[in-house]
Amino acid sequence: MSGSGAPARAAAARAGIKVEAGLHLPQAVDEALRQSGMPLRDRGLATEIAYGTERWRSYLDHAISPHLRRPIAALESPVRTLLRQGAYQLLRLSLPAYAVVDSETEAAQRIGAGRARGLVNAVLRRVAEHGAAPEPADPTLALALHYAHPAWLVRRWVQRLGMEGAEALLRENQETPPLVLRVNRRKATRQEVAARLGSAIEVAGLEYAVQLRSAGDVQALDGWREGLFQVQDIGAQAVGEAIAPSGRFLEIACGRGTKTLQQAERQDGLVLGIDLDARRIAEAERERQRLQLDAHFAQGDARELPEDAKGQDDVLLDAPCSALGVLRRRPDVKWRRQEKDLQANGRLQAQLLRAALGACREGGVVTYSVCSQEPEETWAPVREVLAEGGASALSEPPPLVTGEAPVGFLLPGMYLAQLRRH
Repeated sequence: MSGSGAPARAAAARAGIKVEAGLHLPQAVDEALRQSGMPLRDRGLATEIAYGTERWRSYLDHAISPHLRRPIAALESPVRTLLRQGAYQLLRLSLPAYAVVDSETEAAQRIGAGRARGLVNAVLRRVAEHGAAPEPADPTLALALHYAHPAWLVRRWVQRLGMEGAEALLRENQETPPLVLRVNRRKATRQEVAARLGSAIEVAGLEYAVQLRSAGDVQALDGWREGLFQVQDIGAQAVGEAIAPSGRFLEIACGRGTKTLQQAERQDGLVLGIDLDARRIAEAERERQRLQLDAHFAQGDARELPEDAKGQDDVLLDAPCSALGVLRRRPDVKWRRQEKDLQANGRLQAQLLRAALGACREGGVVTYSVCSQEPEETWAPVREVLAEGGASALSEPPPLVTGEAPVGFLLPGMYLAQLRRH
């Protein structure tokens, strides 16, 4: 990977600082790139550094810490970010030390951290000289450090999957994911979009999925402005395709509305998405207009649905969750989560699942999905609600099933279960 100097590093650092302040990584990178005004090539390097640093954060901290006089957590956020991003380029991208050290030192000046230039220069030179620090003797802790995941999460996976299974999952999480698009079937065929994009390949098992061999700025792709496609991962597309088109469709906790809009392409009936977050609803409406689809979005709490939102033929609950199933695309998530979050999420998910059944007509189907494969967020709330009566589980698997769960099915990065209301 060729470097483009301090501007790309400065943009990556600004994104990293935003992440430390609480913004999710995709939004942080988008904001930093928009404000940078950089060309596409430079944006690619900035994006790689920002995402890669979050993906390898604990591994990088372990390499940096021996060269600091105080804990890395005690440093100011801009300094910590510059050191991590410089170490990522040295240890994971294997870029030349002189280029990384010089560019990160200049980036410190560009982001207003000029007083730390000496520290950044000295520490990164030591990291380049000494390389990665030794791993701990404990096998589980060594695995957690080697693949840069929280120790509590690795312990869970080792207990559930064994050392080999856990390592396979960790290795997969550290890969850079491909960019997958869902073709807007109201406007084009998959073959037409693939031909226009040139470097795209079709995804087996999904009729409208296209995967790009090389990712970049999706809004710069041919056909974006025309609304020919939308970004949507393979597992998420499979969830949407598992829903049988019907007369009335409602998505609860629809977020930015990607799955709702997928149904607007597939169905001719009334399609509605509801979410508590007004900002996400506004984003969903902008996407609806770009794709030119017939769907409706509203802000609201699924647990307090009005009567006119009930009696649906199909309800999709894409429930709020830990997002631990999509760490390839959201590497910052693993540093935000704690094990206690899983139980709390499960309680909320069970409440929302009851609300989804309440919004469904008798004989209608509720599809429950989460981008997690942790038991507390997947089959546990489904089992709890099924035990209360009033619904039964459907067993027909959707496309791309990778393994059967106790209730429902595992997809790439996703869990799915379908319940029919009695």
